[in-house]
Amino acid sequence: MGQKATYRLSRHDLQPAIWIVVAILLIVSSCGGPSREPAEQVYLHRVESGETLSVIADEYYDNPQMADVIGEFNAVRDTDLRDGMVLRIPLSGEDVERIEKKERARVPYNKGLELAEKGAYVEAVQEFQESLTIEPDFVDAIYNLGVTYQKMKSYERARGELAKAVRLRPEKPEYRFAFGTCLFHLDKFGDAAGAFEGVMELDPTHARALYSLAVCYEKQGEKEKAIAAWRRYLEIDSKSAWANEARKRLKELE
Repeated sequence: MGQKATYRLSRHDLQPAIWIVVAILLIVSSCGGPSREPAEQVYLHRVESGETLSVIADEYYDNPQMADVIGEFNAVRDTDLRDGMVLRIPLSGEDVERIEKKERARVPYNKGLELAEKGAYVEAVQEFQESLTIEPDFVDAIYNLGVTYQKMKSYERARGELAKAVRLRPEKPEYRFAFGTCLFHLDKFGDAAGAFEGVMELDPTHARALYSLAVCYEKQGEKEKAIAAWRRYLEIDSKSAWANEARKRLKELE
């Protein structure tokens, strides 16, 4: 207490599909945190729309399961969070070092996002690789590198990166979906189906994963599973052009 607060700007990609979210971090004086080694610094985090304690914990600790630490330190739950609310984030020296390293890695990472959005995939790959040289476990960079390889139709390379992203963040349905799509393009329909089933366990309304899962079942000759998947798909989406194709496929199977 009594130290003058300084302002720092951090950019991060909450849903890595080429859009960037900005978080404002305020560094203030030290205090302790619950059930952890004493904090050397405390960051003030301004809550943004849609954020949960798990999302915030992932940002600062690279571990969504640390949400309880933030919740206990601030005596809040997810239901208490409001836009603009300020939370105190207790950080050890190791935490601070990791955050600073990730901030350096974000410079080439964000360049990669911009290049990928423009379709400059070769250059984007180089930027994502540079980012990972700085921070090898920067999972969003791993994911976007895999997605960029996939857009280049370099599916074997994409497979390796996306498998790593899923291993590091198995709770992210978009990572599993991209991995399943890659496996589908490699004609590994059984493995792809497993990936899409994993997406549906995390997000039962993920229409693209369910559509892809139904196609995988068809490719493997699993007629009954395909029929069930198409019916379920039409419960989620009944009006789009994809729904018309789903009805056509379902009719051919019944």
